[in-house]
Amino acid sequence: MAHFLLWSDSSTIDDNEPDKRLADFGIQPGSTIYASITHITPINYSIKNNKTDKTYTSTYSFNLDAKPKGLDNLGNTCFMNSALQCLVHVLPLTEFFMKSFTQTHSTDDSVNKSNPFDTYGEVTGAYAELLWNLLKPDRSSFLYYDYSLRPSRMKKTIGRLESRFATSDQQDAQEFMTLLLDTIHQEIKQKQNHVRNTIITELFFSQIQSSITCSPCQHVSTTVHPSSILSLPLNLQERTFQVNFFKLNGRDEYDILTMSTSNRIGHLVYAFFERRHDSISFSYVTAMTTNPEATLDFDTPLIKLSEPVVTLIEQKSYNSRLETFRYNNKPTTLKLDECIQEFFSPESLDEPWFCEQEKCKQNTKASKQLQLLTFPRVLIIQLKRFSHENGRRRKLDTFVKYHIDGFDLGKLVKSSEEAIYDLIGVCNHIGSISNGHYTAHARKDPKSEKWYRFNDSYVSPIYYKDEIVSRDAYLLVYLKRQKETKSSMA
Repeated sequence: MAHFLLWSDSSTIDDNEPDKRLADFGIQPGSTIYASITHITPINYSIKNNKTDKTYTSTYSFNLDAKPKGLDNLGNTCFMNSALQCLVHVLPLTEFFMKSFTQTHSTDDSVNKSNPFDTYGEVTGAYAELLWNLLKPDRSSFLYYDYSLRPSRMKKTIGRLESRFATSDQQDAQEFMTLLLDTIHQEIKQKQNHVRNTIITELFFSQIQSSITCSPCQHVSTTVHPSSILSLPLNLQERTFQVNFFKLNGRDEYDILTMSTSNRIGHLVYAFFERRHDSISFSYVTAMTTNPEATLDFDTPLIKLSEPVVTLIEQKSYNSRLETFRYNNKPTTLKLDECIQEFFSPESLDEPWFCEQEKCKQNTKASKQLQLLTFPRVLIIQLKRFSHENGRRRKLDTFVKYHIDGFDLGKLVKSSEEAIYDLIGVCNHIGSISNGHYTAHARKDPKSEKWYRFNDSYVSPIYYKDEIVSRDAYLLVYLKRQKETKSSMA
C-alpha cells in the first residue's frame, strides 16, 4: 500500500484528518494539487499447506485486474512460454517466490537489488527472475506495464541443463515443465540441507500406489511412488466382453467381443449384430447388466461396467436410439472422468509376472491397479496426445471434455477425502507433430472468470467460456479448493 503527501501552492493536506474535504484545507476549484509517495507498506498474504501446516507469508499483492505480460518467442520456444505461463498462474508457487523479492525490492533504492534465489541454483534463480520481471509493478506510477518479456536467461539456463532445450527445435512442453519443477525441487532441497519437502513437493506431488495381484495365489505386491504430473493415455485399453442375446422365440446366442473401453454400450451392441449381419434385430433390443432389474443406456461408457457381461433382450418395439451408433463406431470425444477411471482401473499384464510367494515361485498371469493415495494442492494432468507406432510419432486429435470448475477428483477415485479442483491453466498444442505450435489459457484466481489467451508475446482476453475447453488441450493445471463450494461442469 502506498502513502502519499498531497499539497497545493497555499496549503498542505493533513492525512491525520481523513474525513475533511479539500475545501476545508483552503483548496479551491482550479487549484493545482501536488503529490509524492512518502513510504510503502507491503500487504501481507499467508499460504498454508495442508500437508505440513507450514505457513508461507508473502508481501506481494497481485493486481487481478491487470492484463498479464506475454513472453517473446526466441525461436521455437512456444513450448517453454506456454508451460511457463501456466506455472506463473499457480498463485501459491508464485507468492512463495515473490515473498523474498518484495522484502528486498519494496523499500528505498539503496537496498541491494540482487536476486535472492540466485544462491539456490541456476534454474531456481532464472525462474524467480522471470516471475519478478513479469509481475513487478512500475514503482513510479503503480501501473502494470503492458509489454512482453524476453525469457533469455531461462532459455540459456535450461539449455545448459539439458542440451536438447538449447537448440531451436520444437520441444515437448510437458518434458520442459517436469524438468523445471524437478530441478527447482532439487536446488531448494540442497540449499536447505537436504530437507525432505520443498515448496515443489508440497504443492505438486502426490503419492500413487501400484498393486500387482498374482492370478493363481492372489498375492498382492505393492509399491508407492511420487508423481508431479498425472499422464493419462487417450488410447484407452481394450477389454473383452461377453454379449448374451435372448430372442423372443426362446432361443439364445452369445459372443465374445474385444473393444476399447472408450466406446459405449451402443457400439458394443452394434458390433454384436454386425458380426451376424442381422440389421433387423439390432434395432429391437434392450441392454442389461448382470442385474436383471437394471437396463443400460446405450450412451453408457464401457469403462463403467463392473462386470464384462452385457445381456441383450429382444423387444417387439423399435429402438431408434441404436441407429445413431450404426455409422459411428468410434466415439469422437472422451470425458476426462472416463480417462481417469480407466487409468485407475485394473488391467491384465501382457507379460508374465514372477510371483515370489513360496507356493508360486514362477512366472504367472497377473493384474495391475493404480491407486491415488494423496491429492496434490496443484494437479497437473497430461493428455498423452503423442504416441509411437511402427517407429513413427503421431498425434491423437481426440477431443477430451474436461471440467473448468468443481472437478471432484476425490469422488471419481472413490476416496473418503474431499478433493475438488478448479482449472487455472491449459497448455494447448495446435497442429501436427512436425508443424505444431503451443499456446496457453490461464487465469490468476480460480474464483475469477477473467481468462487470458497467451500466444507467445501476444496476450488477449477470453470472452467465451467454451473457448477454454479445447480440442488442442495437452496439459491441464488445477488448483485444489480449500473449502467445499458448489460444483459445476464445463
